[in-house]
Amino acid sequence: MNQVSAPINQVSVPTNKSSAPLNQRHTVKVNDGSGVLIQPMSPDYAYVLTAKHCIQEDKDDPNSDIKNNHTVFSFDGTKITVLKVLYHETKDIAILIVEPQSNKELMISCDPLGVNDQVWLCGFPDDRRGNNGDEYSSLIFNYEKVVGDRLILAPDTNGIVASNIVGFSGGGLFTLGEQGKAILLCAIETKMEGIEGYEYHGKISAIPINDYEQFIADPYRQYLGKALAPLLPLHLSSFKHLLEFSFNVAGNWINSDGLSLVLDCLRSVATERVISVNLAPYEVLTKFRALLKVYGRPEHELQSRGLWSSLLELLIISILIDKPAIVDLAYVEKILHSRRLIYIGDKGTWLQYLKDILLSELKDLNENSTIVVKTLKDFHEPYTSKEFLEKAWSKNNISSIPKDRRSILDVNRKKARINQLVDLGALHTKCIATKELEYEDYTNIDEFTNTKQAELLSQLAQEYGTYLTVKDVTDEK
Repeated sequence: MNQVSAPINQVSVPTNKSSAPLNQRHTVKVNDGSGVLIQPMSPDYAYVLTAKHCIQEDKDDPNSDIKNNHTVFSFDGTKITVLKVLYHETKDIAILIVEPQSNKELMISCDPLGVNDQVWLCGFPDDRRGNNGDEYSSLIFNYEKVVGDRLILAPDTNGIVASNIVGFSGGGLFTLGEQGKAILLCAIETKMEGIEGYEYHGKISAIPINDYEQFIADPYRQYLGKALAPLLPLHLSSFKHLLEFSFNVAGNWINSDGLSLVLDCLRSVATERVISVNLAPYEVLTKFRALLKVYGRPEHELQSRGLWSSLLELLIISILIDKPAIVDLAYVEKILHSRRLIYIGDKGTWLQYLKDILLSELKDLNENSTIVVKTLKDFHEPYTSKEFLEKAWSKNNISSIPKDRRSILDVNRKKARINQLVDLGALHTKCIATKELEYEDYTNIDEFTNTKQAELLSQLAQEYGTYLTVKDVTDEK
């Protein structure tokens, strides 16, 4: 087929694994259509979400038989083996179960789109296939309305015709991810409304991602005799998936191997005390969702790898300081009552989000508690006193909260329970990155023994304990 000119908002990116954007890396070919490759909360398999008609013999006949064989290729041309095919009886929904893809974690958004919200439609249009590897493309569409169980979206520019859309069926609709926001999968495209004179001619329809969630949640749909894994990131199933993302501390150590040894030593605490008891992030999220939710922050942030690697770091540090007999959900609760983690997946320092911090669920904090904050930009100091916190709030935030007496009293009660605020990233710099000389006796790899490891962990407990020791954190409230 001859290639036609691309619409002005169609974007193609060279198939380079290291530089391809997230939405491209998750977009796959499914027969003559497209799909989205996503690793759910299972280490045993992955999903390809697509439209049912992409796996039928006749894509224009809803009652057509399902094909016996399916060809699925990743954006870089790698063939993906299909293990099982699942499809909805009446809706244009299909899920291909494929081999696990642990590097294909992708967060979804079930939040309703607002009028004129923009999304990327990603896929492999028919008029670009066979184009020397430059087959992937994406188009910007604007959300308009819901009609029945489908979303209706209009192209952001004129000039898009049916031939530009054929092949996109089953492809994902992704949020733009602009200004540091996460790229989220929110829907799967089903068809272009191409009937002349029809109300939605030239527009596309899509099925929202929560319909796929409901499809997966049906207990009658199983794989290997078990319920299907939910569309949640794999790292929520076990802290072991977060180990490599924890304590990524940059330091100008002369002995770079020594720094790596220190960080690996910290991670080993999780292997021995956290992972060994099968304490799973998903269990923590289920039980303590309200304590982890930050006021004003998007819901998907509760699933983010940044939050859970930060919580793992706080768990490890707390274990070193507290020396608890048992590490379980009860211990996590005690930590969150005295060392409350506040994770904000944005590029400002905690000072810019002080209102969000103090309007969060903090009423169950113990007296003299510590707020441990992690943002995408470290504060200049690891420790902030109660007095500094009070001054920062009075100067910058008191005017931005509701003026009703209850809201002001609520914030004042929360501030009264907070003894200090600690920036987690800056704390790692203070306790590890700038401490090469202090750890020098423990970081000779050739002489590293179990005794040296115990001494190193004791030294780390002392360093972090200077900032994070909270009286009676392991006692019952």
